[in-house]
Amino acid sequence: MPKVPTKPAAPVSVSDVARLAEVSPATVSRAFNNPGLLGAPTLERVQRAAKQLGYQPYGLARSLRSRRSMVVGIVMPSLRYAYYSGTLELLQSLLAREGYTLLLSSSNHDPQIELEGVRALMSQGVDGVILFGRPLNDESAPLLAQRGVPHIRCWAALPNEASVAFDHSAAMADVVEHLVALGHRQFAMVMPFVALGDRFRGRLTAIRETLAKHGLAIANDAIVDDGGLDAEAGRLAYQTLQARGVQATAVICSNDLIAAGVILACQACGLQVPADVSVTGYNDSGLARAFEPAITSVDTPVDVHAQEVARVMLAVLRREAPAPTIRLPTHLRVRQSTGPAPRKL
Repeated sequence: MPKVPTKPAAPVSVSDVARLAEVSPATVSRAFNNPGLLGAPTLERVQRAAKQLGYQPYGLARSLRSRRSMVVGIVMPSLRYAYYSGTLELLQSLLAREGYTLLLSSSNHDPQIELEGVRALMSQGVDGVILFGRPLNDESAPLLAQRGVPHIRCWAALPNEASVAFDHSAAMADVVEHLVALGHRQFAMVMPFVALGDRFRGRLTAIRETLAKHGLAIANDAIVDDGGLDAEAGRLAYQTLQARGVQATAVICSNDLIAAGVILACQACGLQVPADVSVTGYNDSGLARAFEPAITSVDTPVDVHAQEVARVMLAVLRREAPAPTIRLPTHLRVRQSTGPAPRKL
C-alpha cells in the first residue's frame, strides 16, 4: 500500500514564540528587530523559545547572536538627481560586502517626511543611520542620539556632528576666483534655497565673502532661489533674471543640470556661452563633460564620497573609534562654458 504523504507542519509563528516565552507578540518582534529595547532576561527568554521552536526568520540566527540587525538606514533628500542615486548605489554595494543591507527613506525635501523616515528606520531596528545633506528637520539627528542609534552625516557638515563632507565653501571660493580672474564683475546665482530648506545658504555666504575680497558684490535680485534642481528650472531661472533686468556676465549654478538649462536659455535668446555669458555648474557629472559647450564644474567625486561614508559608518558600528569629521577636497574642472568677460553686454 503506497505511503500517504504527511502534511507538512505549519511554520512556527511569532505568536508561537510569544506563547512559549510568555510575552506578547510585540515583544517578540522587538527581540528580533530592536533587541536593545528589551531587558536582558526578557530577551534571553525569547531567544530560548525561538531556538526551542526552531523559529528562523530572515537574518534571525545572526541577529540573535550579535543583537544586531545588520541593516543600515539612509535618509536621502531625493532620488531625482543622479548624484544622489549614484551615491546610494555605491553605498549599497560597499555595505553589502560587509554583510549589511541598506534601507532607504527619501524625504522629497519635506521636513516632516524626513522626521517620519528617521522614526520608521528606528522602528525597523537599524544598526545605524546615514543622514544625507543638511537637516531639513532639526529634530531628526537629536532623536537618533536620544535613542542611542549611531549616525553620521554625509555631503554636508554641521558643528559637533560626525560627518563626511565636501568643503563646499572652498569650492565656491574657487569658482568665484576663477571668474574674477577672467575679468567678470557682474554675477548672478541660481540655487534653490526654497526647495532645499536653506541647505545652500553656506555657498552663498562663501560667494559673497570671496567677492568682497575683490571689492565686488552680488545683488539680491541677481539670485534665483525658488526653482527646482533640473534643466527646466535653470531655463526658467535665467528667464527670471532677464525679466528682472539683471545684466550678469557670469551665472553660478548649484548643479550641472541647472547650468545646462541656463546655457540653453542663453542660446535661445541669441547669447553665446561663454562669449557673452559664462556659466558654472556643480558635481562634474557626465552631463557637464558631454554638453555643448562643456560645462566648467566643481568635481565632487561620487566614488570617493561613498567609499569614505561607508568606511566611517562601518567604523562607528564596530566601535573602532569615535566618529570623525572628514572634509573631502573638491576640484574645479575648467571647460568651455567659462571665458573672459565680454567688454559689453
